[in-house]
Amino acid sequence: MFELKHRDGMSRIGEFTTPHGIVETPNIMPVINPNVKFISPRELKKKFGSQILITNSYIIFKSPDLKERALQDGLHELLDFPGTIMTDSGTFQAHVYGDIDIEPETIIDFQMSIGSDICTILDMFTEPTDGRELVERKVGTTVERARQALSKYSETDSHIALPIQGGVFPDIREDCAARLSKLNGTFYPIGGVVPLLENYRYKDLIEIILASKRGLGPAGPVHLFGAGHPMVYPIAVLLGCDLFDSSSYAKYARRGDMMYPEGTRNIANIEHLGCLCPVCQSHTAKELRESEERVRKIAEHNLWISYNEIDRIKQAIMEESLWEMVEVRARVHPQIHESLRALSKGWNILERYEPRSRRGALYYTGTSTLHRPTVERIQRWIHESYKPPVDGPTLLFDIKPDKKPYHRYLTRELSMLLPDYPVNLLVSTPFGPVPLEMDEVYPIAQSLFPHFTYDGSQHCSHREEIITWDGEETLESLSKGTGMKLHEMKVRTISDYQFFSGAGQIFSDGVLEFKTNRMGSIKNVLLDGKHILSMRHYDGLFTLKPEGALISHRLTEHPVLRICVTDDSATYNREGKNVFAGFINQAWEDIRPGDEALVVDKDDNLVATARSTMNSMEMLHFKKGLAARTRDGFSI
Repeated sequence: MFELKHRDGMSRIGEFTTPHGIVETPNIMPVINPNVKFISPRELKKKFGSQILITNSYIIFKSPDLKERALQDGLHELLDFPGTIMTDSGTFQAHVYGDIDIEPETIIDFQMSIGSDICTILDMFTEPTDGRELVERKVGTTVERARQALSKYSETDSHIALPIQGGVFPDIREDCAARLSKLNGTFYPIGGVVPLLENYRYKDLIEIILASKRGLGPAGPVHLFGAGHPMVYPIAVLLGCDLFDSSSYAKYARRGDMMYPEGTRNIANIEHLGCLCPVCQSHTAKELRESEERVRKIAEHNLWISYNEIDRIKQAIMEESLWEMVEVRARVHPQIHESLRALSKGWNILERYEPRSRRGALYYTGTSTLHRPTVERIQRWIHESYKPPVDGPTLLFDIKPDKKPYHRYLTRELSMLLPDYPVNLLVSTPFGPVPLEMDEVYPIAQSLFPHFTYDGSQHCSHREEIITWDGEETLESLSKGTGMKLHEMKVRTISDYQFFSGAGQIFSDGVLEFKTNRMGSIKNVLLDGKHILSMRHYDGLFTLKPEGALISHRLTEHPVLRICVTDDSATYNREGKNVFAGFINQAWEDIRPGDEALVVDKDDNLVATARSTMNSMEMLHFKKGLAARTRDGFSI
């Protein structure tokens, strides 16, 4: 069982239940060589709080002594580790040394017999140099072995890891992931990526992760095989990877290499450790170089750094600031920085997991910031779907980007124009030209950029003639007529953007009234005297009130805006209790985390208003976890 607890886009903090306890993700699995216990599993648990580790079942199987002890006492007794243990199958040994002398059925049977919590099938390692035809054959064999293993061990508590292979072909990776997900497994490593990591081919790695996630959907946990350096963790977690295995902590230590989030340094070249881990706080660089336990101490440092980076990532997820962390961390290596461009290829999947707003402001860290899904979403909507509120010319205002929300610095101009002139209004922003009525919507107002001048007339997508505002001279060129007040423009445009195309018309079909705060911003929207919407001050979007929900439900067809729940759930949701995954029959595909939604029963009777915590795919995939927070219930 994998339960989603917190999220930031595709990144997630989850709880993965295994026979030997719950593992909180994201997390790392130190690799344990059963022949050389560099740092003992018991010490990993006690000193580092390790919840999970990974060892190689093939090595145990090929050692008569280890095999006998594992079969007699069990894997956990053999390694002296009370937590979760994953076993690899020997696939990587086949990659390094060539074919191995064991059958796929034999190694999965052995892993089950010694009590592994997560058993890995003997998949076919796909090399980056493999041609397409060879990769397709290997993937076919891997999927068939996965099917056979799941069929044989469908009733066990242990999980079976189903590695996603596909070489450097994203479409094959996606197909492999989709085929494996249909087998209803519970654990999905992304395999065959070690050669890419060793050669700093991060762009290929990102494309492989994105393709795998497209095929898998919300399934997980997802384990990135062989990713042992903390440099990789932030961007991999951002893309939805949950677990990493690390033998690098020991391998690097043997050659004197100390890991840091920004890279690797050899102890021979270090005079100032610059680290707050227990090892570095109790040793100088000179003492560490000369220590008889140098290798062990550096390995401990590498583990402290790795676990600390995971903790920072988890905190960033909680704060919804992982994008900023990734963009900053990516600058530690040119290839990782370059790989950020590959994220644009993942727009279709990244956007589905991206909330329309976040709790904190969007911080500009570089040009990559303008390509985040939350930014591209609003840019694409303005470019492709925005409908100007009135039939008239479009005026562009060019003001300083730090003057936000922009309309408060245009009070004189607005009093001259609205509602006496039928005009549509744009304002130049660092995001491009934006309808003025959206100037309080996240991230337009909730963003921090360096001070610079932006030519808002560039890249303007509107087909109407754009007139740059030039004061009285511009006013004289306009014709008076029936225009629209700014607040009404806001209701029309923001509703269309936030809910669905046409929502703005539904919510303004009648007499609109507004209650405002002391700054003049909208607090409540009333339609024909009924309170239908409230504006959220922190992101400029609307909260759907009961009367607004009734209007939306009456004037739209199923499944628009809807989360359809079971009868048992509906009874509780009417009382204001939350909606949980596992009790949802259907969900509108356009629902994103944080969206307003209508909860309905199987007959489309309105049950409650709610705010989602999952997207529609997650609601239907997960069997446990909070799916939406209910606000107002409706009696039958």
